Amino acid sequence: MRRQALIVYFERRGAELLRNFIAQLDRRPIQVKLLLAALMLFCVPGFFLSLNKADKLDHSWYSAAIWVKGADCARTTKAILAICQEGRLLPIADVSAGDDPGPPLVLDLYAALTDAVVTETDISRVNTILNYVGIVSLAGLFLCLRLPFLSFLVLTVGAVIANKLHSLGPHPGHLGVACLVALLPLAILGVPSTGPSRANWWLWMIAGLLGLAVGMVFREAIGLMGVVTALLALGVSYFCSLMKMRHAGLAHLLIVGATVLTIWTPYSILRARDAVFDIAPSTRMEQHGAWHNLYIGLGVVENPFGIVWSDSDGARAVQEVSPTTLYLSTEYYSILKRRYFEIVLHHPIEVATIYLKKAMTALATYKMTRLIIVLSVVFAWARLSLARYSAGWSSYDAVFSVSAVFVVTFLGQAALFHYAETYLFPVKIFLLLLSGVVVELLLALTRMSKFAPVSRQD
Repeated sequence: MRRQALIVYFERRGAELLRNFIAQLDRRPIQVKLLLAALMLFCVPGFFLSLNKADKLDHSWYSAAIWVKGADCARTTKAILAICQEGRLLPIADVSAGDDPGPPLVLDLYAALTDAVVTETDISRVNTILNYVGIVSLAGLFLCLRLPFLSFLVLTVGAVIANKLHSLGPHPGHLGVACLVALLPLAILGVPSTGPSRANWWLWMIAGLLGLAVGMVFREAIGLMGVVTALLALGVSYFCSLMKMRHAGLAHLLIVGATVLTIWTPYSILRARDAVFDIAPSTRMEQHGAWHNLYIGLGVVENPFGIVWSDSDGARAVQEVSPTTLYLSTEYYSILKRRYFEIVLHHPIEVATIYLKKAMTALATYKMTRLIIVLSVVFAWARLSLARYSAGWSSYDAVFSVSAVFVVTFLGQAALFHYAETYLFPVKIFLLLLSGVVVELLLALTRMSKFAPVSRQD
């Protein structure tokens, strides 16, 4: 009996200590201090470690040397996205077509404003800055959404993910792009659950739109994922009346218009350059064109069309139709578009098989299939359990649904183009968010069921 009494005593004492500990963690000042500690102990050292990696990298991107020449031109002429050639300014796309303008734009602005000499190692530093701006911004949003564990996870594990890939090319910075374009849909669906503050909602709408614009400049494909996800989020927000405010319909319509307008951010920058510096538009594509990658994407796996994943194979296909067509010109992409649809329309089963193979290979990366199934089942069970205490839409639903849409869009990109980790690795941040929000949900369920049952979300 005495032993049983001691066991009961320690169980009660342990429950009381756990309750007090959770209550302390639920206090916002404690959360902010813990997150500041995570920022200083994990994120800041990771940032400087990533910056230092730049000096140890080898040349890996064919356009890197051209971007450096463009930055040297900007240092002397202050013209952005241009090349100095024989005393005149040419669009940088004349010698480096089909690239997203983000990295060379930042290098040009840095050289023009500081008069510093840019090297290829600065490309890696641009990636680092972009990644950590995205990580910190995302963590700040989650703190606003009252998801401190998720914020902590982004600052710590997110920094580890960001430091896994370095190169003197643009791809490592796409993790930061993914974080930035996710801000708007997450804010649209998540901020209303924190209260009726219109000022807070509008603040995050502006931040999210800026994140989308940056995403379109640095990686158009990921930017478009953000646009699609944001439009879906706006539809859910409006029809479910998530944001309680006057003229909600007008506010949502305004955000829809601004979201669509972000698509033209790169084009607007390029046309502003032409007007200010009197530069004739390039005869080649000055942004990423999809049809080249869609065509050669059929050659990533074994296929009956004789296509291989190589830029030269796209050029060969165009030369067979029109030998005089300029590489990566508007006509070039138009020809590949026609050839791609000819294959799709005449061989739909073979094309579907190719896409299925690539999608399955992408799902095997990071063991996504098993992870997604487990997380979905646990989330569904926990969310149904939590509904007994907190009915209605919550920030947990916002994070899970938005992250799931981004996972699907990255898998779609892998199926249509390539499943290589170079293009797929930003999906890691959304797999992390799916895992983290499940933990947040389980913690909330523990608090509400055992310690502090309430009728609304903490």
